[in-house]
Amino acid sequence: MNRLISDSVPRRRSLTQISDLSDKEVLELVERAETYRQMEEDTRRFSDVLKDFVVATLFFEGSTRTRLSFTLAAERLGARVIDLGVSMSSVSKGESLKDTCDTVSALGADAVVVRHPNEGAPLQIASWTNLAVVNAGDGCHEHPTQALGDLFSLSSAFGGVKNLSAKRVAIVGDILHSRVARSLCSLLGRFGVSVVLVGPPDMMVDRPSALGAEFSYDLDEVVGEVDVLYLLRIQRERIRGGYNSSIESYTKRFQLDQKRYQKMPSTSIVMHPGPVNRGVELAVKVAEERSLIAEQVRNGVLMRMAVFSKILDTAWIGGQPQKGAFHG
Repeated sequence: MNRLISDSVPRRRSLTQISDLSDKEVLELVERAETYRQMEEDTRRFSDVLKDFVVATLFFEGSTRTRLSFTLAAERLGARVIDLGVSMSSVSKGESLKDTCDTVSALGADAVVVRHPNEGAPLQIASWTNLAVVNAGDGCHEHPTQALGDLFSLSSAFGGVKNLSAKRVAIVGDILHSRVARSLCSLLGRFGVSVVLVGPPDMMVDRPSALGAEFSYDLDEVVGEVDVLYLLRIQRERIRGGYNSSIESYTKRFQLDQKRYQKMPSTSIVMHPGPVNRGVELAVKVAEERSLIAEQVRNGVLMRMAVFSKILDTAWIGGQPQKGAFHG
């Protein structure tokens, strides 16, 4: 079957940014991820709801953790996964992005997970084909499944999404280049969470208010009054021209060290999207009950399972998945 867009082939649902989802859909994804968690804890085998589907991963930037998370999520639901190693493909020979995606469609893929250095690339691919496109990070724009998985982690930690209202989250580090920060700002505010962005001036976005967030250049000013401290790594691979701040200066002002850890409220928690640069953004061993870092990895897989099952037109009917029951 030719899967390129035509009048007779409906365009599949894609997830290229948080705004693609309504509040109701976000809550549905959290509920579905929780269902998968219960299946995991009960040692029940996951359903082969996607056994007739093919998912392709197309990463133009290196990210072993994220690619494996998507692969595991798809395979747990029975999908066949094709990893298109960009360095080994015709892209390295000059093939255009559109040609590559047309080839993916012609090979029979139903969905493609895309990481690309250029902002808007996943949305462009969705406009070219009828593939279900999932954005795994595009430039400094967004990383929607990371934010959704983090919302799921927060919901689990605080006893439900409804309990996140009035919570305060500080996102600390390289805000300027962080697609995770942008997706989190877009998502958390919907559910009553206040966000403060913290970092040096040369790592801060020009208008934090446009993201619905407050901002501070002083971690010590906010560390004692937040419910969640979300640490980011410095994204050296995206830096053009370098930072004015040195690593030494950064760690002195923005590292979570023992002194700052002790200033945090006893009920507050620490998060990080990974990989963690020990000795840079984090220099203390966080107590297990106060860290969600390991849970973020696990919950990321469960949330990506929920995303795949949703965008590939499946829904839970009487406890059983049924293809075509959900239409985005």
